[in-house]
Amino acid sequence: MAITFWRSNYDEFDATKNGGDITGTQIESGVANSMILPVRPREAEVGGQRWFKFFIKTDTDILTIGIDVAKYTDSPTEEIYFGLETKVDHSDVEADLDKDNFRVYGGFKIESVDADNKQITADRDVSDFVKADDWVTIYDSSQSRVTGMYADSVSDDGKTITFKLWTDKTIDNTMTGSSSIYLTTLNANDYVGIWMKEVIQPYTEPMEDPLNSFVCNVWYDEK
Repeated sequence: MAITFWRSNYDEFDATKNGGDITGTQIESGVANSMILPVRPREAEVGGQRWFKFFIKTDTDILTIGIDVAKYTDSPTEEIYFGLETKVDHSDVEADLDKDNFRVYGGFKIESVDADNKQITADRDVSDFVKADDWVTIYDSSQSRVTGMYADSVSDDGKTITFKLWTDKTIDNTMTGSSSIYLTTLNANDYVGIWMKEVIQPYTEPMEDPLNSFVCNVWYDEK
């Protein structure tokens, strides 16, 4: 059984060609720039957004598949978020996206836990990427999945998530959480496209100098 990651086309100069269907280029875990390209010096200075599309492919029938940012980026001035492709034939490109309303999912660090009130406080405002009824997956410090819960609401300041039911697992402030892209099925040799939104603040340190990293995790049940 294997889950593999594959690139789409990337064209930083033409949004009508950036994305589209799967290519024959496989993404290699732990290899610099295999998933996203380096930040250009001018972009690192002025900041901005970049959009990359990649694909998750399976060689066997699976169901209840979740896709997470299990660890947010190491950079204090850059972050990445995931979102589902918008066309069933995988042909969507960056120019097709309604970026102001595009639903994103992302990760956060757990700052504190109040199990009695079914609440987790995050290290950042999560209101853009954690919504009521989202499944939020919890990871330990080695990015192993611990548990998950359905979000009930997010506080006005965006930092406290209240859950519908509380897990029977122990959660603490060494862990991270992520709102999950959730799919009910993915059949053998099928694939699904995921958009990655990269937000770059002005005067950032390029992600590869020193080498930055984030962790994407996929959890699933086999049919």
